Amino acid sequence: MALSTIPILGNTGSKIAKNAIPIMAIIAVSGVAYVGYQFLKKNELPKLNTNPNLAKSTLSDVQAKAISERLYAAMKGIGTDENAIYSALSGLSENDFVRVYESFGKKQYSLTWGNVGDPLTSDNHHLVTWLTNELEDSEIKELQKVIPNLLMVSI
Repeated sequence: MALSTIPILGNTGSKIAKNAIPIMAIIAVSGVAYVGYQFLKKNELPKLNTNPNLAKSTLSDVQAKAISERLYAAMKGIGTDENAIYSALSGLSENDFVRVYESFGKKQYSLTWGNVGDPLTSDNHHLVTWLTNELEDSEIKELQKVIPNLLMVSI
């Protein structure tokens, strides 16, 4: 089948008809590159900025990981253990929270069904998303008494 017999290409002139395959190839490659970029970017952890006006975090990598695992354990499965969340976050500064956030990374969570979502409705989400979806507004306000700018930080 000649390209000129394709209705959309037959009437547009010979230059477009002659270059139709390269044009379609460029469009296809661009589409695949865009989808690939979006897929890879989806797994990036948004940067949570530290507060330069406060002292640097004193948490080690091991301590930050242990706290992030305590938070995950308090939120995964059915129900949320709010007391465990308060306990894990108490005594942390804003900059300590950033370290815990980075250590938590992204974990599977369904915005539709909560943390017991299935793989079809789940996606990987960071700690701020987990906390804001698992806690009520009043519980977040309680946490903000411990860490004043918690969940008000820019991502």
